[in-house]
Amino acid sequence: MKNIVDLFKYLISFETKSDENSTTYPSTSTQLAFADRLVNLLKEEGVENAYKDEWGVVYARVDNGSEKTIGLIAHMDTSPDLDGGIKNPRIIENYDGSPIKLNEKYTMDDTQFPFLKTVIGEDLMVTDGEHLLGGDDKAGIAIILTFLDYYLKNKSEFKYNLAISFTPDEEIGQGALHFDVKKMNADVAYTLDGGPIFYANYENFNAARATLDIEGIGVHPGSAKNLMVNAASLAAEFINELPKDMVPEKTDDREGFIHLTDFKGDVEKAHIQFILRDHDKILLEEKKEILNRALKKIREAYPRAKFELKIRDEYRNMFDYFKEDMTAINLINKAYIASQVKISYVPIRGGTDGATITYLGLPCPNLGVGDYSPHGRFEFVSLTQMKKMVEILKEFFK
Repeated sequence: MKNIVDLFKYLISFETKSDENSTTYPSTSTQLAFADRLVNLLKEEGVENAYKDEWGVVYARVDNGSEKTIGLIAHMDTSPDLDGGIKNPRIIENYDGSPIKLNEKYTMDDTQFPFLKTVIGEDLMVTDGEHLLGGDDKAGIAIILTFLDYYLKNKSEFKYNLAISFTPDEEIGQGALHFDVKKMNADVAYTLDGGPIFYANYENFNAARATLDIEGIGVHPGSAKNLMVNAASLAAEFINELPKDMVPEKTDDREGFIHLTDFKGDVEKAHIQFILRDHDKILLEEKKEILNRALKKIREAYPRAKFELKIRDEYRNMFDYFKEDMTAINLINKAYIASQVKISYVPIRGGTDGATITYLGLPCPNLGVGDYSPHGRFEFVSLTQMKKMVEILKEFFK
């Protein structure tokens, strides 16, 4: 297998973004093609049982005769927010803290991105300013495959069997929709997906998604008085009924939010979309009620318009599980102590496949991969941290 840097560059060269408007699973055909490539890589390593199931989920397993199994999971898709498939990432060795010029238009510095101060002295990989890098989550895939290479050559060192899975559509909240814990057959598992390797997560948002479709009445504006019902205007009024400070840009830590993600509309039809997030499931239910109350008010004011509000839950906070069973967390503590790396536990202001997988019956906290500023052109990874994470994984299995 290639070294981890070359392997990562190879993985991110493939476009695999998901599509929340798709009606298929996975949501894009590029993910299925990428899954086939991963199966081939696994088989080239000698893992003959590697396969892609009917849902595009990849599974593989290496037994060394142990009674217990640890699973490692990463997702194949990248965010729909920007094109991936980058062919010309740039490596900055021993980063000195100075501004990073991505191209003629975009530059990163620590006034905009304060966390650049925390990676001084590390080797970084950055974008060309026009694409996602794809560290979320191909850094996780590269780490797992690199660890696999070592595991296969040194099975006798470890007290756990190794199970692997790569999932599609995590970025649109469906990464574990068809994940099968029986196929993975592990005692505990970890998603490798996220920020610095110095943070782990077993607490995340409860999440829901809401859409509101409005049908107005379109007539000529010259004779519209008491006749026209402007759907786009009603959508704007609905949004104005929502709390102004309950938004991502004004909240942090465990504070939840109602986030407007999409607005399309004209006189006759409007469509708006929100994501609802809160670490407290009771507060998430209250946010749903805020939407319902706003709709009731708008509907009463405009009885001739038609409204359809749909709200669906996406995932739950896995903290409710782990406060009863800390086995998987204790393994994290053991591995980091052995690696002499300080670990902190922080709540995720987002979701993770691990939350859904945990409630499917497989405890699954999240581990960092060294990816920063994901979902945009300013994404970068610490190659130094990626390499260190491979070493930390070795301690999990000992």
